[in-house]
Amino acid sequence: MVNLERLLNIILKRKRKKASPLDDPFERFLSAHGMKFNPFQDKLVDDFIFINKDSKALIRIMRAINYNQSSLCIMIGPTGSGKSENADFIVKNLPDNYLYWYNQVYRQSAVQLSLSILEDLDKNFAASLRKDKKEIMDAFNKLLIALPRKNKKLFCIFDQGENFSKDALDFVVNCTNPHYAGERSFSALILAVPRFEKRLNAWLENYDTALRRALVMEYVRPFSTIECVDYIVRGIAVSKGIEYEKILESKNLDPFELNAVKLLTEISQGHPATLCNLCYSSLEIASEISPTALVTEENVKEAWKKYPNKALHKEAIEWYKNKGLLGA
Repeated sequence: MVNLERLLNIILKRKRKKASPLDDPFERFLSAHGMKFNPFQDKLVDDFIFINKDSKALIRIMRAINYNQSSLCIMIGPTGSGKSENADFIVKNLPDNYLYWYNQVYRQSAVQLSLSILEDLDKNFAASLRKDKKEIMDAFNKLLIALPRKNKKLFCIFDQGENFSKDALDFVVNCTNPHYAGERSFSALILAVPRFEKRLNAWLENYDTALRRALVMEYVRPFSTIECVDYIVRGIAVSKGIEYEKILESKNLDPFELNAVKLLTEISQGHPATLCNLCYSSLEIASEISPTALVTEENVKEAWKKYPNKALHKEAIEWYKNKGLLGA
């Protein structure tokens, strides 16, 4: 039976907390370690985070975009491998004469896809169309023809390309056809998970040799061991607002113990999403101990035990192995 009087006395004797009920131990932890924010998140907080591992692929894609009037590039990698981060980096480095469109594919038809692009580029113009299939496709084609006359190019990023309908993929391929490069200016980057490759190969059999030869297809790599460490060091540096080289020289990876960093690289096996999430979770676990605590091996083990995406991680590692990318 509940002794209410006893409970009231316990509550009365408690020291009144000075902090707000919403006081976040993680924020206090970051502050105690001189970190302005959590750098281990799914966005580019530093140009070299996520990017260094795929620099060769990015150079080839940027070369295709910059030196061809039209081009089709495909970047394939498992969930969490850094495809979106690579795409964000490309967008940041597009020449000034490019218009860009970036969206997800979800089984749209060619007409729906072209209308979506037109709407994002010019809502008023798109609204003036009668939504007739021929009118929409003609309008899109006229846009591609008009761009070179104004020294402009259109660059579209199609995320989740595994959801392409055959109709929509044919549309994108035909728009980037090198036969018409002198008349139209359209480059595309498709981001897709590995299962897209099988469908793509079957579809490519129906395209002519020139189209297949012009296609730039790249695989997203995992981090090497040294790139895993580099990722963590760069994250710490940008969060603390200090020079990356100073951390390397001091060999002080605060808020991580060195053994914790070693274990993070071993467990993640270079898969970016796993490394990113384990770094974040390890920081959270350490923050619950003390604002000044360091991330230990035990914290990393606990983070891995709680990690919810082990199946996706395993799938990604198997794909890297099959493609000869692990440890490359």
